[in-house]
Amino acid sequence: MANLLLFVLSVLIWGATWYAIDFQLGVVAVEVSLAYRYLIAAVLTFTWCLARGKRLRFGWAEHRYFILLGMFLFGFNYLSAYHAQIYISSALNAIGFSAMIWMNILNARLFFGTHIASRTYAGAGMGLVGIIIIFWPEVQVVSLSDTIIIGAFFSLLGALIASFGNIVSQSAQRQRIPIMQANAGGM
Repeated sequence: MANLLLFVLSVLIWGATWYAIDFQLGVVAVEVSLAYRYLIAAVLTFTWCLARGKRLRFGWAEHRYFILLGMFLFGFNYLSAYHAQIYISSALNAIGFSAMIWMNILNARLFFGTHIASRTYAGAGMGLVGIIIIFWPEVQVVSLSDTIIIGAFFSLLGALIASFGNIVSQSAQRQRIPIMQANAGGM
């Protein structure tokens, strides 16, 4: 039951992200939207850590991870995603970002030498096909205009940057840096 709940929460939160980006675009500059988003998220996350009595004092070694997490997971990848969504729909942006699963697999192999089981590749492929099926109506009307190409470039760039952020996060976890505090520091 717990796994099902975590799965449903992940799908709802991740799916809602793309709609939230639509609401933020055009009101203020993209960079300002991101600053608002992560200022609010950082305050909430730090508050949660304080309320739970989590350690919040870290040395320079940990802060280097926080900086990299901020750049890759909460900064440049979202900057790319927001810019992508100026040119393409949220559905197409979500499909572009779903390529991150492949990037994560390849980067884990490249940076950590992780053995990748064939069932992992099969699962990643099925997941990508599932996302395309969900957004098939959007996919059918795509024309390869300049705006679609620009949007796809930003979407894939954002996915690549986020994948690097996942590698940094995995490395931080190997250093036993707590996830919530690392996320709060990164935001």
